[in-house]
Amino acid sequence: MNEQEVIQIKSAEVGSRFSNQFARAYLNKVYGWMALTMLITTAVAVYSTHSETLNLIVQDHPILTVLATLGIVIAMSFGRTRLSVGTLGTLLVLFAAVEGLLFGPILQAYTQESLALTFACTAGTFGVMALFGACTKRDLSVLGRTLLMILFGLIICLLVNIFWGNGTFDIVLSVVGVLLFSLLTAYDTQMLLREGAAMRDEEGRAKGAILGALTLYLDFINLFLYLLRFLGDRR
Repeated sequence: MNEQEVIQIKSAEVGSRFSNQFARAYLNKVYGWMALTMLITTAVAVYSTHSETLNLIVQDHPILTVLATLGIVIAMSFGRTRLSVGTLGTLLVLFAAVEGLLFGPILQAYTQESLALTFACTAGTFGVMALFGACTKRDLSVLGRTLLMILFGLIICLLVNIFWGNGTFDIVLSVVGVLLFSLLTAYDTQMLLREGAAMRDEEGRAKGAILGALTLYLDFINLFLYLLRFLGDRR
């Protein structure tokens, strides 16, 4: 091995370490935003349980509340290039607050012990899968299309079961939901690390961190809701 090859290898190692540090810093921003959204959702959910006005809003307009969250997600997803960092951050905070309104009735419907147990199991599962996605050398991008197809299939089956009302089918869908969002956590974490390593534009990184937080937040929340079907103990 000549001197030039040694220099190239060392340069590649330095570049790899720099990219890894860049990616980790990016992921830290993502988790910072995610932590903020979780705190907002929790605070609003707890407050709504003591507010008759907020409870009435959700009870009288449940579809409108759900559509509001969907509208915010769509606006953020398709407005990445047009919206400013501040606007995206504001929309994320607003989304977390509306989600808190939807979680208010859930806090009232289940015992505190079962909610705490479900949250602990969700946090543990999410953490393990996120760590796997960050550390594995396997390319999880090949799962992207398959996971998306399963997600659409799950949504369709849930809508069908609303009218069918089959308990056994509901359990099967819940198992699929837990597995799906566990895998999505690993997949999304790896994709965010790659995005963080490749992106150098500061504004793009700031916007990406907000949208990445939204993605992981949705993974966590959906995983929590599906686990709650098994671990939740109604009052």
